[in-house]
Amino acid sequence: MPKNNEKPIDKTNKTRKNDVKEHEHKDKPIYVKVSDETRGLIDKYKEKGTTISDLVRNAVKCYDDFNSISPEIHAIIEKFKNPDEPDISFIEQAIKYYGDQKDLNRDLWGRARGEMKMMLIGKTTFNQLIHAAEMPEESLEKPWRKNVGIDLILWYNESKPLKTLSIEEIISTVQKIWVVANYFHTIDVVKESEDEFHVLFRHRQSKRYSSYWLGYFTELFTSEEMPFKCQVEGHVFDESLSIIIKIGYKK
Repeated sequence: MPKNNEKPIDKTNKTRKNDVKEHEHKDKPIYVKVSDETRGLIDKYKEKGTTISDLVRNAVKCYDDFNSISPEIHAIIEKFKNPDEPDISFIEQAIKYYGDQKDLNRDLWGRARGEMKMMLIGKTTFNQLIHAAEMPEESLEKPWRKNVGIDLILWYNESKPLKTLSIEEIISTVQKIWVVANYFHTIDVVKESEDEFHVLFRHRQSKRYSSYWLGYFTELFTSEEMPFKCQVEGHVFDESLSIIIKIGYKK
C-alpha cells in the first residue's frame, strides 16, 4: 500500500513509455560516412527509384545470406577462386557451370573416364570396331566408311545445318567430343594458315589404333557431305596420330 501523500505507481504507463522509447530507438536514422564508390552505387539505384531504406535492407539481407553459407562452402570458394576475383564473379561462374550440366550423371562419367579409362562408344562405332577386330589387320575400310562422325558434329552444334558451320567449328567439335568420349586423352589443334590445320591426337593404345582413326578422319573430312573440299595427310605412331587438314574451297 502506498504511504500518505504518495501516488500509486502506474506500471502500465511506465511500460508504455519504455515501448515508446524502444520504438523511437529503432526508428532513429542511421548515419554513416560512405566512400565515393559507395555513394556512386547508391546514386545509381536511387535514379532507378530505389529508396535508401530498400538499399540498406537488401544489402544487409544479402550480406547476411552470404555469411550464412556453411564454412565448408566458404572454404571451397576460397580454394578455387582466383585471389583477385570478386566472390560474386566466382559464384556466377559456378552457377553457369551447374546450369550447363544437363545431365548430372556426367560427374559419374568423368570418374569412370579418368579412373577406369572407359570410352563412350555409340552403337554404330561399337559394331564397326567388333567387325574390324574379327577381320585381318588391313581390313579397316568398312569401319572407315560407315561412321557417325557427322551425326556427332551436328548433335554438338545443336542441329545447325552442316553447311553453315566453319571448318574451325567442325575441327573444334572433333577436338572436344573425341576427348570427352575418351578415344584420345588429348587433341591439340594448330592453325598453320587460313587453309591448313595440324591436328595431333594422343592415346594409349597401339599403332593399329592410330591407323584406324587416320582412315576414319580421312573419310570424315573428305566426305561429300562436308561443306568444304578437304585434303588429309596423316602419319601414324604407336600412341599418337598426326593429321594435316588442307582446305581447298567451300562447296
